[in-house]
Amino acid sequence: MSTPKRGFSIKTFLADGEPEGLQIIEHSQWIGRGMIIPRSKFNEHAHRAENDGTGIFILVGPSTSTGVERVFVGQTAHLRERSDEIRSKSFWNKMIVLTADGQRLHRGHAEYIEARLIQIARDLKTGEVDNPETNHQPMLSEPDAADADFFCDQLVLLMPVLGVKAFKSVPALADQIELRLSGKGVVATGFSAGGQFVVEEGSTATRQDAESCPGYILDLRRSMLDRGVLSEDGKLFRFTQDFAFDSAAQAATLVLAEMSKGSAWKDPKGDRAPAGVIDDIDEEHEGDERPGRARPLSRATELKPTRVAAR
Repeated sequence: MSTPKRGFSIKTFLADGEPEGLQIIEHSQWIGRGMIIPRSKFNEHAHRAENDGTGIFILVGPSTSTGVERVFVGQTAHLRERSDEIRSKSFWNKMIVLTADGQRLHRGHAEYIEARLIQIARDLKTGEVDNPETNHQPMLSEPDAADADFFCDQLVLLMPVLGVKAFKSVPALADQIELRLSGKGVVATGFSAGGQFVVEEGSTATRQDAESCPGYILDLRRSMLDRGVLSEDGKLFRFTQDFAFDSAAQAATLVLAEMSKGSAWKDPKGDRAPAGVIDDIDEEHEGDERPGRARPLSRATELKPTRVAAR
């Protein structure tokens, strides 16, 4: 019998008295303590006493080439010792620092958690990882590894609440209705779960771009190709893994490479999906530059889209 999930509370303290400033995060059932430092406040808060101990930091921001989320994971005993390296990375706009009450993390814990987080982000391919490819997970004693794994699991659970998607697993198909999209020679399947729309592994997407296809979708597709989420398959692209989009409309627009509604996805009988399966908001974006609830991409209007021509 599986253990039921239990609720927990998260406390946020606005240390500067404003939402754009330093935020201190506490989890009711975890020894960890988080701190969100905007880039503009880094010099002011990097030397706080809480940062003078072993911990993990995550730099978060948009990729300079595609606008999708990019992360860098690091560990340190004294944050100020890595200040120059942190400042040298231009992509990030916020830093998340994670420590433990009572200095319960030692250097081995931190190195282990750092390596595991990097591997999780690489395996999920939700965003881009700025860390180098070489990644060694240190050996720990069984008790220390168990402590580090628990700390990491709680950290991963917290990340979406802090606005970071890189470590969030793609929902699995359970009791949801599997939907289907076909047209332009492609066949894709997917389902709504957890406020997202998941396109399943093996689905295909067209390489023929319509004029209505938004530039940010072309940039997202380019990033998915670079990360191996999509592969070239003759005149089509093929999904190599399940991939979560912000909405059914965004997923349909990428699959068909043209502005599309969430209602393009049909139930197994080919009928419109039942009410509630696809969010009503998806029906309000016909002709919109950004379908669904797609996350804003800061450089989408500045970059010249890369179009992949059919062979």
